[in-house]
Amino acid sequence: MVTTNDNTGSEVTTYTLPQQAEALIKLAEKIIEQHSNAGPQSPVKPHLIADLNSRISPARARHEQGLRYARMAEDAFAERDELLGKIPGRKSELDVRNLVEIVVQLVKEHYPESVHKWGFE
Repeated sequence: MVTTNDNTGSEVTTYTLPQQAEALIKLAEKIIEQHSNAGPQSPVKPHLIADLNSRISPARARHEQGLRYARMAEDAFAERDELLGKIPGRKSELDVRNLVEIVVQLVKEHYPESVHKWGFE
């Protein structure tokens, strides 16, 4: 939260800064854009904008990279779950869960005394 006074000292304005990374990045980018549009009339010193820009550009790149990795992780887990047969309402004779159930039955039928050796408890 940022609180400012006007030049007379009588009016107080409060602004809430974003907590979310993406929203803070967008705000910083908007500040940089406004500074650029204002040119020499900008109240913000160029060195502050340069510092902000040097931090926000790599932050944006890392944010985008993180989003790509998050999508890749979601896709990988979904594919894993499909292969394992963990998708509710879907059963395939080729998923791992079904194949393991078949093996359990075969081992119980043929080697009931050594089921634990096969990893079944």
